[in-house]
Amino acid sequence: MSYVIVSDIHCHQWSTFSTFTANGINGRLQIILDELLRAARHAKSIGAKFIVCAGDILHVRGSINPEVLNPLQERVKEILEMGIDILAIPGNHDLAGKDTTVLGNAIQTLSHTKCGETGFRVFHEATVHEEGDHLLGFVPYRMTTALLMADLAELAKHPNKDQMDVFVHAGIDGVLIGVQPHGLTGEMLADFGFRNVFAGDYHHHKEVVPGVWSIGATTHQRWNDVGTKAGFMSVDDDGKATYHATHAPRFVDVSGLDEDDMALAADGNYVRFSGPEMTSAEIAELRQFLLDSGAQGVVIMAPKKTAPTARSGKPKTGAVTVDESVANFINDATDISALVDRERLKRECSEVLNAARAVTEDA
Repeated sequence: MSYVIVSDIHCHQWSTFSTFTANGINGRLQIILDELLRAARHAKSIGAKFIVCAGDILHVRGSINPEVLNPLQERVKEILEMGIDILAIPGNHDLAGKDTTVLGNAIQTLSHTKCGETGFRVFHEATVHEEGDHLLGFVPYRMTTALLMADLAELAKHPNKDQMDVFVHAGIDGVLIGVQPHGLTGEMLADFGFRNVFAGDYHHHKEVVPGVWSIGATTHQRWNDVGTKAGFMSVDDDGKATYHATHAPRFVDVSGLDEDDMALAADGNYVRFSGPEMTSAEIAELRQFLLDSGAQGVVIMAPKKTAPTARSGKPKTGAVTVDESVANFINDATDISALVDRERLKRECSEVLNAARAVTEDA
């Protein structure tokens, strides 16, 4: 009896690139819910009786938006009606406080969702659970690595721990490039001797060491997800884990690609391009090329090139723009080393300003 794993679903009224469905549901929330249904249909196709969710079903901490919760509950009911149970642990985004409690985790409300013999079950403390022929261990989000390790040590006392698949919500060092290590390694998790350890939290699918996996998010959600692998996993009777890539639009960066590769990368995805100065006409042409290539949304981060104008000799009046203020500061600064290329510094500052204008991250 195989089963399916999802994690870091982050149901939310996302604003970037979003629209609304005919039913008034946030368009990107609908995409997330459709991917959840795709995972459930795959579970059904392989004869799985349950899905495990390793945390962060919701996105906004300490808040439940009915325009998010109601469509989510309907999708959960649809999955339960397929004869598939959902077993879940709270992630940090599902919590009102710093650690997991029954009272303070928002997905506890889903535990009341049932359909006949199937239901949604939340594990809010370290638990060993038998589901059919599967021996499963659950540890919800813990506020410190020490607390997580103590819970895992309790699970490891089970006489059949080598047959147990364990689920946690904790980022593992080395999964995300650029994220500083915080002291939880794949080797530490492997040393407990479980059959598999599956971790939610970090939005990138990766086998960290043999038998220890970062599940990855179900879909891409932000520009931070560029270059990461999203999707869901399945596990067969022998404990072999398989990754299934998301079908949802991904956040991709096409900067530096040639035209053919740019078009391929853009197709079906949210696209970002950053580059040198461009005129308004060049920006519009590039945007249209990316949209014609199938991009679902486009952000172009490039300083706008302006045509030179004749100087009248009259003093400039009116408000000074942020760009002009930064450029004037760099021109007038006396404490900048003579080795610094001031013109290049102004261009780089302009790129940062344009990036800030072009991209609004969801909270």
